[in-house]
Amino acid sequence: MPDLLIAAIGFSLSQVLLGLLLLLRQASWGTSEKLFALFMVAIIGYLLSPVLSNTPFTLLASTVQTAAPGVFWLLSLSIFDDRFRLRAWQLSLVKFTVFMPLLGALLSVNEWRWLFMDLPQFLEFVILALTLWVIVRHWRTDLVETRRRLRLWFVGVNGSYLFILILSREVLFPGAPWLYVLEYLPPAALLLAVNGALLQYRPGVLFTTQVAQTVLTEAATATEPPVDGELAARLQAFMEDNRAWREMGLSIGGLAQKLEVPEYRLRRTINGALGYRNFSDFLNSYRIRETASRLSNSGEDHLPVLTIAMDAGFRSLSSFNKAFREIQGQTPTAWRKAHRQNSQELS
Repeated sequence: MPDLLIAAIGFSLSQVLLGLLLLLRQASWGTSEKLFALFMVAIIGYLLSPVLSNTPFTLLASTVQTAAPGVFWLLSLSIFDDRFRLRAWQLSLVKFTVFMPLLGALLSVNEWRWLFMDLPQFLEFVILALTLWVIVRHWRTDLVETRRRLRLWFVGVNGSYLFILILSREVLFPGAPWLYVLEYLPPAALLLAVNGALLQYRPGVLFTTQVAQTVLTEAATATEPPVDGELAARLQAFMEDNRAWREMGLSIGGLAQKLEVPEYRLRRTINGALGYRNFSDFLNSYRIRETASRLSNSGEDHLPVLTIAMDAGFRSLSSFNKAFREIQGQTPTAWRKAHRQNSQELS
C-alpha cells in the first residue's frame, strides 16, 4: 500500500473521529445529528476497506461503506427541510442498496448480478440525483443566510464528489491503479473542511434541533445587523394591500423586485423581523389565513376546495392540503365541515 494512501487514510480517520467528538458537544441529538453520525460510520467503513482487504472483515467494511450515498441523501433532506420526517419508503430504498449487494456476495449468484449488484448501483445514482434535487428545491427558499451558504457547500461539494467517485470507480475506470488518489485524498480535505465548519459556526447552522434553534436565534440577535423595521413594515403593508401571496409561484427574488430592495435584505428582514426560516412558510401563513377564513364562510360553501386553494396561490390540492394541515391541524375539508356544523348549531 503506497505511503501516500496510508497517510491519507490515517488523516481522514482522525478527522472522522474529531467530527464525532464535536458532535458529542451538543446537548441533544435530532434526526440530522444521528444521520450525520451514521454517515461518519459509513465513511469509516470506506476508509478501512483497503486496510481490511483480504481479511475476515472485508465484507463487513464493504457493506458499511455502501450505506454512504443513501445516508447522505437522508442527511441532506434533514439538513435542508425543516419539516423533514424519516419515511418508511426512504429507509427501504437505502436498505435495498446496502443489503442486496451483501446478499449477492453471500449467495455468489452471478446469473442474478443485475438484481444484486447492478440495480443497487443504479439506485445509488438515483439517490445522488435526489440529493441534488434537495439542494435546488430547498436552498432558494432558505431565509437563514449563514445556514444557506454553508448548507449549499456542505451538500453540494460532498454530493458532487460522491457522484464523481462512484461514476469513476464503478463505471468509467473500475480497477484503475491510480484511482486511489481520487478515492482517498479528497475525503481528507473534505472532512477537514466539515470539522472546520463545526468549529467555526454556531449550533443550528448545519443541524437544526429545538435547542440549536434557540441558541442560533439568540446568537443572531447579538451578531447580525439590526433588523430593518421600516422594510418589515413596508413588506407587511405590501402583502396586505396587494395580496401578493395570491401570485402562483411567487419567489423571494420576485417579491424583492416588487419592493425594489436587494434580495439579501428581504431575506434578512423576513427571517429577523418576522421570524420565518423559510420563504414558503412566510407565504403559506397568508395563504392559509385566507383559505381558512373562506372555508369558514357559509356564503362560499358552493365553491370547491380546489378553487379556493388556487385563488390563494397554491399550485395543487395536495400541496394545499399539506400546508393547511401543518398550520391548522386538520384537513381543509374537515375544517369546513366543522365550521358548517358550528354555524348550524348557532342558528
